[in-house]
Amino acid sequence: MLDTIDSLSGDRLELTPYLDDFDGRVSSLRNTDIWKLERQQDFDQPESASWLAFREGRRAESLELIEKKRSSLRAEFDELARAGCALRRVRVVEKPFTTYLLWELHSLHLRAQCGEDIRIITPEPLAKWEHQAQVPEIVGLGDEVTYKILYDHQGVLQGGVRFTDHALTTRCRAEVAALHEMGEDLTRYFPREVEGAALRRD
Repeated sequence: MLDTIDSLSGDRLELTPYLDDFDGRVSSLRNTDIWKLERQQDFDQPESASWLAFREGRRAESLELIEKKRSSLRAEFDELARAGCALRRVRVVEKPFTTYLLWELHSLHLRAQCGEDIRIITPEPLAKWEHQAQVPEIVGLGDEVTYKILYDHQGVLQGGVRFTDHALTTRCRAEVAALHEMGEDLTRYFPREVEGAALRRD
């Protein structure tokens, strides 16, 4: 399914309707998990002061800004847990790290410490789906809905395509869950692979 979802038609949502739809569904989600697959190695988040600082070489300031989110992230994941839900992410990592990915891994490390279940995989498990193109970025809310997330050529979020067909959402969740199962927990990966890379880049 991950290799064919690009060819399927769903409900295309521009940025604000996509965010509203996603947030509304998450707020009513109960006793199921959110699954996310991140494949691209480069994005741009111009709304993030931490990312902008990291990109400009102000690494210490960037990491301080990430750390300031700790309490709000803990509250966010505690709220999900009370609803019987968890956020489980698969992050595909290629080396050498792009500047964006190096920054994001720091941000994800904090999220993992606050309650997000994040696993790291290499691109090899995706080879069976990537004969012609990379798999897209995917987020699924249990079996209820799957979004293919849309970005512009610079990697800035543009919106998403919503799929609600049960067979599609179930298969997407199963495929992402299988990738998650084979991945390495970020809390183990980070001190071995990322902290040293950050030092070499400074």
